[in-house]
Amino acid sequence: MTSIPLRVGGRLIADTADLVRRFAGLPWSGGPPETWAWDYYDAVPSDQGDDTVSPVDVLAAGVLHPGLSRSDLAFFRDRSPDLRSWLSQIPLDDDLQSTTGWLTDNVQLEHLDELAHLADGIQLTLLTKVLHRKRPAFVPLLDRHLIDRYRPLTGERRAVEAWPKVLRCLRDDLAAPEDRVALATAAGEISEAASRGGCVATISVLRYVDIAVWMSAR
Repeated sequence: MTSIPLRVGGRLIADTADLVRRFAGLPWSGGPPETWAWDYYDAVPSDQGDDTVSPVDVLAAGVLHPGLSRSDLAFFRDRSPDLRSWLSQIPLDDDLQSTTGWLTDNVQLEHLDELAHLADGIQLTLLTKVLHRKRPAFVPLLDRHLIDRYRPLTGERRAVEAWPKVLRCLRDDLAAPEDRVALATAAGEISEAASRGGCVATISVLRYVDIAVWMSAR
């Protein structure tokens, strides 16, 4: 098991592998396997094509974002063409950790910035949790734990204002040369361990970091 220290928002998370294994219901150093949201979000495959948000994607995201409202459900039905158009512009193999391609002219980050405007009538935090399932290496999950983690650097509390600043801080953390290979290896080991246990789930580096930040406060 690759246990790596991870610097996120200028602060260190010591044993990220143990934190993610705990969330994934795998054996870890502090006790027996636990149940969190892994089986109901990460291990639930997306369907209906690479660019189409399905009811399964919305319902799975509801595990991380309790309290789906009628207007939330209507948004994903009514705005399906807009979401499909936004997703179709992202190559399936693109990732936020990359330092080539879109990142050379910031088109990648600007495309992610658009989610703050696309989330008209819905919480941006919910939208990112749904769209992460369609582009898991590209769309970070925005939530209070990540906003608070980067607040000393961004100064922002509200999701919409924090989003562009968090994106850039997170991208810089992921692109650090000393972290790139180790993070990919650690995320791969978690996915492999889960598969050996009968749970076919592959997590991206983005999701690995998100879980580590969230679990570090618990």
